[in-house]
Amino acid sequence: MAKNAWPELVGKNGDFAASVIERENNRVDAVVVLVGSPLTADFKCNRVRVIVDRNAKNAWPELVRKDGDFAAAVIERENRRVDAVVILVGSPATADFRCDRVRVWVDRNGIVVTVPVTG
Repeated sequence: MAKNAWPELVGKNGDFAASVIERENNRVDAVVVLVGSPLTADFKCNRVRVIVDRNAKNAWPELVRKDGDFAAAVIERENRRVDAVVILVGSPATADFRCDRVRVWVDRNGIVVTVPVTG
C-alpha cells in the first residue's frame, strides 16, 4: 500500500513537503495551498493538499541602502514563494497586489531606497 500521510513534514517548507510527498507516492499530485484559501469540496484520491501558513518573511527592512540585485537574491532565498523584481524609483508599475512578488525599489545607483515588501 502506498504512503498516504506525512506527519514528519509538519513545520517544513511547503514546496519541500510537496516534493517529498510526490517522491514517496508517485500516484499523487501535491498541491501547495495557502492557509485560509478557498478550497473545492471535491475529494480526489490522487491529490494531497499541503496547507502552508504565510508566516513566511514578507518584509526586509534590513535591505534598505543595500545593492538592489543583492537584495533581490536575499529575498528570493528567504522566501522561495516570491519573485523579487528590481525597479528604478519613478518607473511605472501596476497597482495590483500579488503575494508572489516583491518590488525592490532602487535609486539610479542601484541602491534600495524603500523597505521591500510582498505585494
